[in-house]
Amino acid sequence: MIFLGSTIVGCNFSQKGVPIQRAKAGDLLINIKGKKVELVKAFTPGIANGLHNGIIKVTSNEKDASSKLYKVTAICSIKGEPGWPKYDNLYGNLINNLNSTDTVLIKNRWQFLFHFDGRVDKTGVLNSSIWVSPLKDNLCRKGDFEDT
Repeated sequence: MIFLGSTIVGCNFSQKGVPIQRAKAGDLLINIKGKKVELVKAFTPGIANGLHNGIIKVTSNEKDASSKLYKVTAICSIKGEPGWPKYDNLYGNLINNLNSTDTVLIKNRWQFLFHFDGRVDKTGVLNSSIWVSPLKDNLCRKGDFEDT
């Protein structure tokens, strides 16, 4: 009986995402309202609080079940620390495939600045999507993804 319960829990597809500090390629990062974000290629740690050039796959549970690949960078700030910006920065580009050696096209770029006062500035081609803010929270270890 206990084994059966464990099996059912293990097959739960409504699971929460894996925090980025434990995630491996193929892991679910975000699962929200019909959108799933999976880690395809690990982020490269950069300057303090930066995660660079990770690749994610965003899949929709809608009729078309479409998926898109994005190369993403997150620059996370620290609220109240002198010299740090007063926002978290998430930006990226739509890419066609993992092996693409094409330079990033300006027409495919997008950026979100998540100000600590609640404002969000958006530039580029990605429409405000339900997965962007939770992905920022995961990458920047905020909200449900707090690890401190």
